[in-house]
Amino acid sequence: MYTSTQTTKLHHLLSYVREHSPFYRQLYADIADGNRCLQDHPLLPAAAFWQANGIEQNQVMTQALADGITFKSGGSTGNPKYSVFTNQEWHEFTMAFGQGMRRAGLQVGERIGNLFYAGRLYASFLFIGKSIEQAGVGMCYPIAGGDIEEIMHIWQQFKISTLAGVPTTLMSMLGQMTDETRQQLNLQRFLYGGEPMFPDQIALLKAYFPQCQVQSVGIAGVDYGELGWDASREAGIGVHHCFDDSTILEIVDEAGNNINEVGVAGILVITNLHRKLMPIIRYPVGDMGQWVDAPGTAYRRFQVLGRSDSGARIGPMTLYVDDVAQLVSHINRDATLPEISNFQILVQHFEHKDRCCLRFATALPQDMSPQVYRHITDILYQQRPMFLELLKADLIHTPAIEWVSSADLSINPRTGKLLRVIDQRLQST
Repeated sequence: MYTSTQTTKLHHLLSYVREHSPFYRQLYADIADGNRCLQDHPLLPAAAFWQANGIEQNQVMTQALADGITFKSGGSTGNPKYSVFTNQEWHEFTMAFGQGMRRAGLQVGERIGNLFYAGRLYASFLFIGKSIEQAGVGMCYPIAGGDIEEIMHIWQQFKISTLAGVPTTLMSMLGQMTDETRQQLNLQRFLYGGEPMFPDQIALLKAYFPQCQVQSVGIAGVDYGELGWDASREAGIGVHHCFDDSTILEIVDEAGNNINEVGVAGILVITNLHRKLMPIIRYPVGDMGQWVDAPGTAYRRFQVLGRSDSGARIGPMTLYVDDVAQLVSHINRDATLPEISNFQILVQHFEHKDRCCLRFATALPQDMSPQVYRHITDILYQQRPMFLELLKADLIHTPAIEWVSSADLSINPRTGKLLRVIDQRLQST
């Protein structure tokens, strides 16, 4: 099932974490010490993992910090997550991803403007810049997704032909671009990341730059590492190759069983074979996917199908189910508001932007007054300040909130389980 290199690295990793990580030692306490079958080990319980991976008295890490780099990798405002790499792991991570970018078509001499955020989401900006360097081709211009007039000035000044960034940044730029400005700019390739890119956005981009090739910059996360390099030239948007040399990717069903058949949707689960300081073994990345190639195919292709039930991607921001659960708890402490028994998050896409719709189940659904709407959204923005920042920048739509009955919430027709997150963007494309 795995290459000999993957098998050797996996066996060493499983032995290493048992010996050096208190968290993994406890997690694997009921598994025989000599068992090296990955599927016999449990999926990583995300909440327990991040609780154990705190700044003080960390139980996940296998050694004391001596060198490296730390990234904030999500979480709510009151409970942020931090991901740590040694210098060697950071080098291997960016080298693997950079070589994936090169295999995906990055060219010698290509001028690439890095538009990923350099503020709150600084990890993507640093990561893409370093990965382009590690690719060994291309010239990187670290612009960041800030002032649009400045971006377009640098774009023209340095004759940049490729932009890398989140689609919302590019859509905002197109909306402010005059015909005169457009004629002074050249765009041959757009490398999107951080959020999906949909047909209406691609069509708008093509209307401005007909020759522009749209492809994924690749998939990675600072919490789990490299996941996939772009295969869109072969199979279309959303299809990526596995990083066989450094990871093991699994797709599992709701019960945690492996899916090997082509075209069957499941949860993406990754094991990073190179990370030992903060080990990542059978980590659900939060996305759904399906296999494109048959088992045993080298660098097997998979297609990303959107977020799983852990959270909803709205533009470049993830609204986690836990965030909404905290919001519901706050609402239910207010006697003037209807008591919420359940909830669901819908993600919609129209007019080139995403919208979040929160559906709250109550005993007596009713129309929501403007005052109640403002009260609830104010709480939401306090929990997720980036939500309000994106709204002020006109990068996403104003959220919708609905009171509904429990019967109105959608369920999985096969299992009867409530669907916490429904990505309607994929249904309309």
